[in-house]
Amino acid sequence: MKKSIIIFAACLLALAACTRETIMTRGGLDASKPGVTSFNYDEASSGAKVAGFTWTADKAVSAGATSYTIELTKDITTSEVQNGTSITIVYTPETSAAVSKDIKAGEYYYARIRANYPGFFYSNWTYLGSESNPQAVLVGTGVVEVSFSAPANLKATATETSFKATWDSVPFAQTYTFEYKPASSGEWSVVDELTVTSYEVEGLVGQTAYDIRVKAVQGSKETDYATGSITTLEPSKFKPNMTTAGEFVEFLKTECAVSTSTSEYTLEADIDLAGIALPEVETFKGTLDGKGHSIKGLNLTTPLFADFSGSVKNLTLEGTATPSTQLFGALAAKSTGSLSKVVNKVSISYSVDAIITETLIAGLVGNASGSISECRNEGSVTVTASGGIVNLAVGGIAAKANASFEKCSNSGSISVESPYASMRKAGTIVAVPDYAPCVAGLVGFAIDGFSMTGSSNSGSITYRNTTIDKTDGAVERILVAGLVAASNGSIFTSANTGKIVIDTKTSSREPRTGSGTSYIVCVGGIAGGDYYAGETQTGTTIDSCSNSGEIEFISDAANANSTVGGIVGWPGVEGAGSISTANKCSNTGKITIDGVSKVRVGGIAGGSGHITGCDNDSEIVITSANNASVAAFICGFHTQNHVFTGNTAKGKMEVKCKIDGAGGLIGGQGNQKIESGTGCKANCSFVTTSETTNIGLVVGKISSGGNAVVLGTEADPIKIKGNVNGTEITASNYMNYIGGNYPLDNKTIYAAFGE
Repeated sequence: MKKSIIIFAACLLALAACTRETIMTRGGLDASKPGVTSFNYDEASSGAKVAGFTWTADKAVSAGATSYTIELTKDITTSEVQNGTSITIVYTPETSAAVSKDIKAGEYYYARIRANYPGFFYSNWTYLGSESNPQAVLVGTGVVEVSFSAPANLKATATETSFKATWDSVPFAQTYTFEYKPASSGEWSVVDELTVTSYEVEGLVGQTAYDIRVKAVQGSKETDYATGSITTLEPSKFKPNMTTAGEFVEFLKTECAVSTSTSEYTLEADIDLAGIALPEVETFKGTLDGKGHSIKGLNLTTPLFADFSGSVKNLTLEGTATPSTQLFGALAAKSTGSLSKVVNKVSISYSVDAIITETLIAGLVGNASGSISECRNEGSVTVTASGGIVNLAVGGIAAKANASFEKCSNSGSISVESPYASMRKAGTIVAVPDYAPCVAGLVGFAIDGFSMTGSSNSGSITYRNTTIDKTDGAVERILVAGLVAASNGSIFTSANTGKIVIDTKTSSREPRTGSGTSYIVCVGGIAGGDYYAGETQTGTTIDSCSNSGEIEFISDAANANSTVGGIVGWPGVEGAGSISTANKCSNTGKITIDGVSKVRVGGIAGGSGHITGCDNDSEIVITSANNASVAAFICGFHTQNHVFTGNTAKGKMEVKCKIDGAGGLIGGQGNQKIESGTGCKANCSFVTTSETTNIGLVVGKISSGGNAVVLGTEADPIKIKGNVNGTEITASNYMNYIGGNYPLDNKTIYAAFGE
């Protein structure tokens, strides 16, 4: 007996687990059961995403109805409850409900209600409106009369070989069928099951009339057709395969303005434009394939294209340019298109009185947003101003970019010269309302969306200010680099071999001093740094890059905090959250420092960032500098708990003045906690004056602050050897040359002699 009771209870539980609608349909429709007699939309309880209803059902309640089913549906062709619609169960005696589940603002729904009875029977549906003429709810608006009629506003726009048709959506349409044919033909081309309200037809005949029509479909129901017509444009008589200067000039005059993404043009021979005035071209959307040919004899004052969104490939540009605009590249002022195997040999010379508003000067593109691959700049880019400069970006390939660069190179000389950089308000690192000059071999100013792979610079980079004492206030920070000045993204497997010269002097060669007069320059063989990175300023990754180019740095700005790095000058913000990283990078380029600026010098990085698996084997010569300067073969100044592992320091450092710290791995360790340094080695030679006393193979000078510093571990000590002012480091004396002011309280360096 007990077993039977248990089985019966289990059956009841299983029955209860079924959905209410599934159970209800077992009894089925009983048309004799009274339904709802009045079903109305209730504006008071409705809202932007809610549809409210009221009803009366006295007869249904008297007949024993226990609940109501409200359904909002896009298909009322069946008497059954539909899947994927909004279903709401309301229990008697309630006679109102607000429905919000599974409905969307701005969409149409039919609404209906039925009464449910014991035994899982239910009445016929009662419709909002009537069964023969149902009304619809437009969520957020109210009840609307809806007829399933032909789409309205069928329109089309044409080109020579295509047209695009558009039409208004039809409420409750599931799909659309679009058809077209030449007006002279009786056979329609049919495109069915469209779920959008537009369609583009390509590959048509020019100057030909076409009939078009469209209908809406809902299950087996179809509307009447909406009809229209369109005539394609007259075909161009222009020959797209250009062989002469005249044809190319005609291309610029007539074709560029009407070009589309399907327009294709080629050069079948070199084009010589010497002595020919070119029209200004606002836009080009097509494809220009140079097929390995050159456009020669260019004498540009404006770019070939002002706004370029198409594709240019296999083309060389030759000539000269004296830009008359502040946004210039020999190919384009602004590009959202793609460039591939484009070579610029145009020598560019831009000369102005002063630069205040944003000025972008480059070999190929002023402001680039599209992809750029296997492109080269071989032309010189020279910017000269007789007054102050600010908001300036200069690059061999692009001045400003949020584009991807792959296998690009620069061999042209890049030079910027002016009396001084104008004041740039301090403290606006991330907002960037203005920026100090940014100059590099490939890209001046990189912004969100930038990346670079497999690229190189062999051209000389020169940034020169001749009278920095003439400017007012602080200048923070001028960025100069072999590849990318202001970096914000990733740079992979790229190299610099070109010489970089920074020359920022006062008119009398007396030091520029005084409160609020900092004049900071950040220079690197690969990148200047991401001081101007975007809102979050999380950092730039520089991976597997190398520099062998010499860096010569001269500055008379005494009140400064400049950085010089063989790979990167100012890696990123010095905050703990920065992820600026140099990984598996190497430097062999000589670094020379002169002047009176406070400067942080590193064979890999001048300022602080994550440095992993890097090696340096170079010469560092400091002829003169502010006595607060620091230098090392890996990182000039290291702070925060940034990762510092697997680095190898080699080379010779000659210091001919007093500086605060000369290190093998780190020049100066800031007053921040750090636990790192494993896997590191230093085998360096130092020749200094007697004034420089903080010399160490691991670190030149450690801050005496209270934060703990642990470099290396007992199991993995830092390996050191070398020579300090004629004294060879040995197993018996190496402890004396670990750090210049080491040991200190709360500071621990694990080191061992050897390699």
